[in-house]
Amino acid sequence: MNKKEKRAARCLSVQLLYSFELIPASSINKLVENFFKNKDNDLDEIIYKKKEIDYAKKLVKQTLNNSESIDKVIKQKLSNWDISRLAIIDKIILRMSISEMFFIDDVPKKVSMAEGIEISKEFSTKDSSSFINGILDAIYNSENITADSFKNPNIKGKVVFNKALAKNNS
Repeated sequence: MNKKEKRAARCLSVQLLYSFELIPASSINKLVENFFKNKDNDLDEIIYKKKEIDYAKKLVKQTLNNSESIDKVIKQKLSNWDISRLAIIDKIILRMSISEMFFIDDVPKKVSMAEGIEISKEFSTKDSSSFINGILDAIYNSENITADSFKNPNIKGKVVFNKALAKNNS
């Protein structure tokens, strides 16, 4: 997929994840089906290519499957702020970007970060891109955060990023 197609797929992912926040679906396919059924009357409807929809589904699936552990990572990077106070769209963009950074192997992390920041300029407030940049940058620069960090069992409700710490606490 080229850059433009990936951007379209990411934007579709944000819209699908937002739809899911409002009306949870039983499956990714049902989510996509409902999304497009409700867009039939849109005057500015975007026509998506199959590969864009497929990539969006992949990204949505990874994001939803890992949202709990992703939220724990986001919480660690929030200073004096509770995740429940984040705008839904900002939380979705953060989740999606982090999901792509750690669970989609063929996309460099810096690209996922840059795309999340650019998409936030399109879908959120003017200040959101700086906020999202700060969180994504803090996660990117945390040497102990890897894809395995999201898969490791939690110890007392916290995501364990340091393997030595995990061994000492088990």
